[in-house]
Amino acid sequence: MCYTIIKSKRNGTKMIEKTYSFAQNNQEYEVYTLTNVNGLKMDVLTYGARIINLFTPDKNGVLGDVLIGYATPEQQCGAHGYYGATVGRFANRIGGAKFTLNGAEYVLEQNDGKNTLHGGNTANFDAQNWQAEIIENSLVLSHFSPDGAGGYPGNMTVKVTFTLTDDDEVRIDYFATTDKDTLCNLTNHAFFNLGGQDTVLSHELMIKARKMTPVDDELIPHGEVVDIDGTPYSFYPAKKVGADIFSNAPLIKHCNGYDFNYCLEKAGNNLEHFAYLYDEQSGRKMDCYTTLPAVQLYTCGKMDFNGKKHYGVHAGLCLETQGYPNSPNCPAYPSTVLKAGETYRETTIYKFSVVK
Repeated sequence: MCYTIIKSKRNGTKMIEKTYSFAQNNQEYEVYTLTNVNGLKMDVLTYGARIINLFTPDKNGVLGDVLIGYATPEQQCGAHGYYGATVGRFANRIGGAKFTLNGAEYVLEQNDGKNTLHGGNTANFDAQNWQAEIIENSLVLSHFSPDGAGGYPGNMTVKVTFTLTDDDEVRIDYFATTDKDTLCNLTNHAFFNLGGQDTVLSHELMIKARKMTPVDDELIPHGEVVDIDGTPYSFYPAKKVGADIFSNAPLIKHCNGYDFNYCLEKAGNNLEHFAYLYDEQSGRKMDCYTTLPAVQLYTCGKMDFNGKKHYGVHAGLCLETQGYPNSPNCPAYPSTVLKAGETYRETTIYKFSVVK
C-alpha cells in the first residue's frame, strides 16, 4: 500500500541520561532515557535490558506510549512477563528442554511444560540486572552468563546497544562471544500497540514471509516449513491483524490468535525491511528491519493483566526477530550455534513515522 509520510520536525535536543534508580531485591536498578532531536523518547531499564516506554507522535503531533507494560519500573522487576525485555540465551522454545551439541547432551530448565522458553527461569537474560554504559549516542548494556547457567555451555559475554536515531529509528544491535560452542538466539520482546486502543485488531500488518514453521500442541516446531500464501496465517500482502484471527485454521484456534515463526523472504544476513505495522486512527506507522532469518508474531491470545492500564486479549502484538525455534533439535533449520572464538552480531530496527 502507498502512504504519504509526514516528516518529523527537528527542533529538540538529542540526549541520553540516567533518569532514575532504585533499590529492590538487594540490587540497584537504573532507568536511562534516550531522546532524539524530533522529541521521540525511550526509557530503558537495566533489569532485563528492557525498553519500558517508547513515546512517538501521532498524526496530530501528540506523543503517546506505543508499548504495553507495567506502570512503574519497580512493578516490572521480578514480575511475570517479558515486556520489552532482551531475551536469551535462546529466544523462543527448545523442545524437551534439551539439545545435543558436539556429541554432548545438555539439559535445560523446564519452564514451559516439559520444554524451555526464552532461556529458562534462573539464568534467563530478561531477569538479570545488566550493566549500563553510555557510549557516544548509544546506551550499551552488558551481561556475563557463566558456563552452565541455565544448562547452557560456555562463558558468554553479551552486549546489547540501544540507539534512538534522528531518523526516528529504535536500533538494537546484539553482540555475543563464548569460550565454548553454545547456542545464541537473542531478541527483544516489546509488545506494541500503536494507537492505545483496547486491541490491535484494527492495525494493518505486513510480514514479508511466504512460509512458516508449523508447530505441535506445545508450540514446538519439528523441522518442517510450510507454504502459507493465501491462508489465514499469511500477512503478505498486508491485512488487518483481526482479519483472520477468529478463523477456523487449527493453529490459530489453538493459540487464540497468532504465535508463530515466520520464515522471512530475505537474502542471508543482510539488514532488510521485513514488516510494517500501521494504525490508521493515530497515523503511526512502524517499519521493521532485521539481519535475522525469522520473526515470531505473537498477538497476546491469553493476555489479562494490570499495568499502565488493564490489558486484555489481543491488546498488543510482538514482532520478535530470531533464529528458528527448536533449531538445536532440527538440523533442517538454520543453525543457532555460536562457536567459541566467533562473534554473534545481529541488528533489528523499528522505524517510526506518521502517515496522512
